[in-house]
Amino acid sequence: MSFRLLFVLKTLLLSLFFSHFVAWSMPAFAENPKIMIYGDSLSAAYGIPQQLGWASLLQQKLASEQYQYEVINASISGETTSGGVSRIQKALDQIKPSIIVLELGANDGLRGLPIQEMTNNLNTIIQQSKKSGAKILLVGMRIPPNYGPQYTKLFSQSYVKLSQEHQIPLVPFMLENIAAKANLIQDDGLHPNAIAQPLVLENIWPQLKKLLKE
Repeated sequence: MSFRLLFVLKTLLLSLFFSHFVAWSMPAFAENPKIMIYGDSLSAAYGIPQQLGWASLLQQKLASEQYQYEVINASISGETTSGGVSRIQKALDQIKPSIIVLELGANDGLRGLPIQEMTNNLNTIIQQSKKSGAKILLVGMRIPPNYGPQYTKLFSQSYVKLSQEHQIPLVPFMLENIAAKANLIQDDGLHPNAIAQPLVLENIWPQLKKLLKE
C-alpha cells in the first residue's frame, strides 16, 4: 500500500473524531482570524458528508498544526463567477476574513460562458477582497478538452494572468492527480469523492501555508 493511500485512509478515519473536536472548539475561535472558502460545489462538499469535505479537513489541519484560524465555508453548489460577484461584499462585511480561498469558474467553463466575462468577474471579486484587507489565494480549474483547444487554453490561462496581475498566489489546478481517476470521482464524473478530499487539500495547502506565515 502506497504512502499516499495510507495518508488518505488515515485522514478519513480521523475525520469524524476531529469533526467533533472542531465543533466543540468553535467558541474558542470566536476572536480568531478567519479563512473564507469562497467557491462552488467543489468546495461545498457536494455529494458527501460535510465533515469529509476538504474545507472541514482544512480546519482539522490548522488545529493540528496550531494555526489559530477559523474556517468559514461560504461556497455554494452551482455558483458561477457572476453569482460570486453578487454576494462578495455581503460576505466580506459579515465574515471579515483575513484570508480568502477563491475557487470559482468551473461552472462558467462547463456552461461555455465567455472567458472575458469570467475573468472580469473574478477580477472584481479580487479587487473587492483586497480592498477589505484580506489576503487571497486563487484556486484555478481546468475543463475537459471537448470544449475545444482554444477555449480550454484560454480558460486555464485566465487564472495565471489574474494571479500575475494582482500578485496573488495561485493553485493552478485544484484537482491535480484527481480528475479523470474513476476511484476518486463521484458517479457524475465531475465531483471528487470522499477519498479524494484529502488530496484536494494537499493541492491547496502549500500555497495557503505561505499566506498563513506572512
